Parts: sequence; C-alpha cells; structure tokens
Amino acid sequence: MEIKVQRHTDLDSLLKAAASIEGRIFYLAGGTDLMVQAHAGVLPPATWLEISDVPQLHGISVEGSELRIGAGVTHHEIMRSQLVQTWAPALAQASANVGGPQIRSRGTIGGNLANASPVADTVPALYSLGAQLHLISQRGERTVAVEEFALAPRRNVLEPGEIIYSINFPCRPGIKGVWNSMAQRESLAISKVNIGVSYVLDPELEEGVGFNYLQVAFGAVGPTVLRARQVEEYLRAEPLSAQRLERACQLAQSEVSPISDVRSQADYRRAMAGVLLYDALSPLL
Repeated sequence: MEIKVQRHTDLDSLLKAAASIEGRIFYLAGGTDLMVQAHAGVLPPATWLEISDVPQLHGISVEGSELRIGAGVTHHEIMRSQLVQTWAPALAQASANVGGPQIRSRGTIGGNLANASPVADTVPALYSLGAQLHLISQRGERTVAVEEFALAPRRNVLEPGEIIYSINFPCRPGIKGVWNSMAQRESLAISKVNIGVSYVLDPELEEGVGFNYLQVAFGAVGPTVLRARQVEEYLRAEPLSAQRLERACQLAQSEVSPISDVRSQADYRRAMAGVLLYDALSPLL
C-alpha cells in the first residue's frame, strides 16, 4: 500500500488543510496502530496528514485547576512526567505498560484515543480521571467527555477536519490511582481485560476507609471502555470493608458485558474484572 503523507508543522495550516480535504483523513503521529493496519491492507483510501511536529499538540502542564496533556504527547513522556504521576497516577501506570519501549516512545495518547479500541490501555485510566477531550477544527472548538468519545470499535465522534487537541482533567488533591491488566504474558501483549481506578480518600472518616472521589473503568469488556457506575455507587455509600469489597467485585462481574474472541473467553474476562477490582482496592483494607 503506497502512502503519500502531507507534513504539517503548524496548527493553523493543519486545520486549513484538513478542512479542504474531501473524503477520509488519517492523522499520523506515532503511527503505531495506523501503520500496522496500513501494511495489513485493511485501511480505506485516505489522505494522510503528518502531525507529530505540530508544537501546539505537545506539552504537559497545569492550567488553573486542570492538568492538560497535548494529544501528541507520547506514552513515554506521560509515564516520566512528575505532573502526571502527581495528578493522574493511574494514567502514568497505564502509559508505562503500553507495548514496549519502542511503542511508548512513538505512540501518542491522542492516537490511543482516536483508534477507539475497547482494549486501549490508557483509556480506562482516563475514564477513572473524568477526562475531557478538547477537539478543534477550522470551524471552532468543543469539549467532549472521554466517555462519550468512542462510539464502537474504530468509531469515534470526530467530525470531518476535526482533531483531538488536548486531554484535560481536574487536579484533585490527594488523588491515588491504580491501573492493571490481565494478558497472555506479562509484557508486550494486548490486554484480555484491564482496569483503571482513581480515588481520593475521605480524611475525616474516623474509622475505616471512605472515598471523597472514586471512579472505576474496565477495558476489553464491551464494545467501548465501561465506566462501572454500580460499583462506584456501592463503594461510595459506606466505609470499605472486606465484605463490601467482595460484594463490589460481584457487582463488577455482573456489570461488564464481555465477548469471547481469540484472546479470551467471556466468562474468564467477567471473572477477571472482579479480580482486578479486588487487587486494586484490597491494599486499603
């Protein structure tokens, strides 16, 4: 498959070019997913726009009370960032487990999102953080909650000529987080099921453990990443105990809707959702 790429190094010229193109556009940053699909011959004809050198798509910073991560930031940059480790520990852990060193040094968080894969490692972490995606085109800007972005595998809400500009979420004092997965082997494997958990403990609780903030999300258990709202509501209602955590794990197993495929069976994924939740929160007991 012959690919002709237009290279852009400025956001305005990129958006202008994207607005003028009729038909499909592929935005090439790290290319760790797109190039695999291209060589497999499964991509439709499209115009390719190289965006890795657009400076406005880079950088990690605190702006007001939010952490901003540019869509072109690599997984390696995210895992090494002290800001991410402080304000989004689950995301730092997820990025550290994306592929191998070569993939992490090229793959970007924007690409991980735009690919709209239900097994994408960073996305459950972003769900748990309540991330908002800042989208931009020559027509203007808009913000979409990360939970509303992916519609189905390989389908998202991006409109023609529109790109992911940045990922933003609140800086919550005291935030803790856990990312974990089950895969065929310890590294360099696609997750059979993964989890992102972010929480802020209630410091005023005299006995036990309670949550001022708690969000839980699972990947590879449905057509998109799943926010486990029943689990969250149950765990926020009363202080954590061994019995309540066991019940929450049962709720997790009933809340997910996995399928069987070449990587795993639905029943195994359902059971492992409960195991991953237990592993994430049992250290608090």
